[in-house]
Amino acid sequence: MSDGTHLSNFAGDKREWPVYMTIGNLCSKIRQTPSTHSVVMVALLPIPMKNRNIPQKRLYEQRQTNRKVLNEVLRRLLQPLTFKQNPSAGSGYYNILCADGIFRRCKPVLAAWLADCPEYSDLHHLEWHVCFWCVCPTNELGDYVHPDKEHPRRDHNLYRTLSDANTKAADAELSSRHVRRGFSVFRHIPCIVSDLPKPDLLHTMQIGILDHLQKWIFYCIMTHKRLDKYNAIWLSVPAYHDLTPKNKSYEEVSQWNGKQMKKMSRYLLGVVTQSLRGGNPAQHPIFNRAIECTQALLEFYMYARYKSHDDATMSYMEDALHRFHTFKGVFLLGRAGRKAKAKANALRTELVKKRKVDEETNAETWTSSKKRREMKAWRNYISHEIDISKELDADFNFPKIHLMSHWAEQVRRYGALQQYSAERHEQAHKTNLNDGWNASNHNLNYLPQVITFQRRILCFKI
Repeated sequence: MSDGTHLSNFAGDKREWPVYMTIGNLCSKIRQTPSTHSVVMVALLPIPMKNRNIPQKRLYEQRQTNRKVLNEVLRRLLQPLTFKQNPSAGSGYYNILCADGIFRRCKPVLAAWLADCPEYSDLHHLEWHVCFWCVCPTNELGDYVHPDKEHPRRDHNLYRTLSDANTKAADAELSSRHVRRGFSVFRHIPCIVSDLPKPDLLHTMQIGILDHLQKWIFYCIMTHKRLDKYNAIWLSVPAYHDLTPKNKSYEEVSQWNGKQMKKMSRYLLGVVTQSLRGGNPAQHPIFNRAIECTQALLEFYMYARYKSHDDATMSYMEDALHRFHTFKGVFLLGRAGRKAKAKANALRTELVKKRKVDEETNAETWTSSKKRREMKAWRNYISHEIDISKELDADFNFPKIHLMSHWAEQVRRYGALQQYSAERHEQAHKTNLNDGWNASNHNLNYLPQVITFQRRILCFKI
């Protein structure tokens, strides 16, 4: 598992990219308990240089070099798994001394790799904004995928063959499949590359989809002028067990972490339901669809966190995902990106000019009441055209919303998703890196100090 982290945001913007390793045949309860030390930091990957003030011609070359360096470091790290450097391993089996003092013949195999979507793209030489499990087209990532009509899995053996060919035809074929040419260490070790990525509740849901949901709800609340009511209900949520009283309104919170998102998911539906209560008859269908969409996504997240599943819970989870895709169109305006907003602003400017020309042309014939009616009609028309423009250019085609369609299959194949959550190595960042950074002298040679500090603390705890 790998995940980049910030050591400091104000003292040179120090960042590190640690790699953690654990044993696959441990139960999830032991693996997720920090005191068991079941997750060990084995390497720090190089942080690519910032691509500022780099000409566009050199930008692609720099990114390609960054990927080569990253895969070379991982190749050296995972070299024992290739069995080429250890002839005594034979078919891959080693005599390993276990904790009970008995030697056993074991065959280490890379079974899973946890990372966020951008890191998966760099590690597997995939383009951003694509699924790393299947070959779903980029313009269909936001669509609901029926369990019986899934897209074909990615064939990394084919990608390796095309990459080694190093011809224009092979490069064109790779580009059509949204794959970059280059050496990928995972394609050269004994493992099923397409099975390495695992569902990550932290990055995909808590600071991924739920964060998007919050932004969509906020846009809906702002559009219908219910922000004051939303903030009042948000602040009125009482303390309960590990829920603390709110001392900030929703719009005053600048950033959410995974732990806060997990707690927020327990009361978000109630806050949204009460905030959207009432309204005029034209708003009722919109509010009902927004509440249904929020409820369906939160239900899917709750079912995904179950520690055990049966056929009933799996059907509930798939039904919740289907209902989410059915009602998510109510938040389409909240998905408008920069290009869509720029196009809508240009359209607004053009329509405002037409309104002024119409007003100047009829200035002598319009009465004051007629002018008020016409200006109101113009405002409604402009608002309607802006919404249509944003809807035409907005979509839900981003990878994380598509990854949820694979989770039911992953549960059936490998068990509950809680065992793959990246929350454990997020907690390990503090002991392995942040505490060592705080104890160092913060100069250019701080990494040996951080590693030495981490080793000493680990020895004392063991």
